[in-house]
Amino acid sequence: MRGYAQYCPIAKASEILGDRWTLLIVREMLGGASGFNELQRGLPGISRSVLTERMRSLERAEVVARRTGPKGRTLEYRLTHAGRDLEPVVQALGEWGVTWSFTDPRPGELDPDLLIVWMARHVDREHLPADRTVVQFDFRDPSKRYWMVLEPSEVSVCLQHPGFDVDLEVRVDTATLYRVYLGRVELAGAIRARKLMMSGPRTLQRAFGRWFAWSAFAPASRRADERRRAASRLAEPERVRVEPANREPRGHT
Repeated sequence: MRGYAQYCPIAKASEILGDRWTLLIVREMLGGASGFNELQRGLPGISRSVLTERMRSLERAEVVARRTGPKGRTLEYRLTHAGRDLEPVVQALGEWGVTWSFTDPRPGELDPDLLIVWMARHVDREHLPADRTVVQFDFRDPSKRYWMVLEPSEVSVCLQHPGFDVDLEVRVDTATLYRVYLGRVELAGAIRARKLMMSGPRTLQRAFGRWFAWSAFAPASRRADERRRAASRLAEPERVRVEPANREPRGHT
């Protein structure tokens, strides 16, 4: 990325983070992704060449560190202290996004592969049953099926039947589960509207919502109207007059 030729912290940070995909890479790494293929799965649409270029740029900027094997092959990427320090930046940007730029999702933005991984990352393990619990998710629009194996010690997503009995089945259209995950719709409301339906023991159905912490941006999404009202009451910044260089100073005779 070309520099801005400005001695300004915003300009300097933008030179590192302003390229397309870069902040989404940081988002994925803050969520726990560390392998190249894992990062690419979490960034649908990015090419391997672009991802390689962005990772090299972040490594040069000391935002990311690369761990290699004996033959120099990359084993994993990790955020440095500078990279971890971006967590409140990404959180603030996401909260601004859900407040000012969020609308209903377009069909091309609905990716159940991505959503199921995000949900798995936000499982609240303290509220899981002590025994292994298998949840089968049947998505509509587009049609996909996944199995999430939940244990207090480990959470995994399976694209094929895991070989364990299914304890709970969840049937939902992709847009609805996105809205629930991001705080735009309450889970109870989606269930009442029959846009999300479950089959299985009633105890598991009642506990399902407590197993997930949902998106870190969901609270801000629920408060979006309040945030917009508060912003409308903010004072305008003070203006500073800058006189043109060729204008004579006031009072000059």
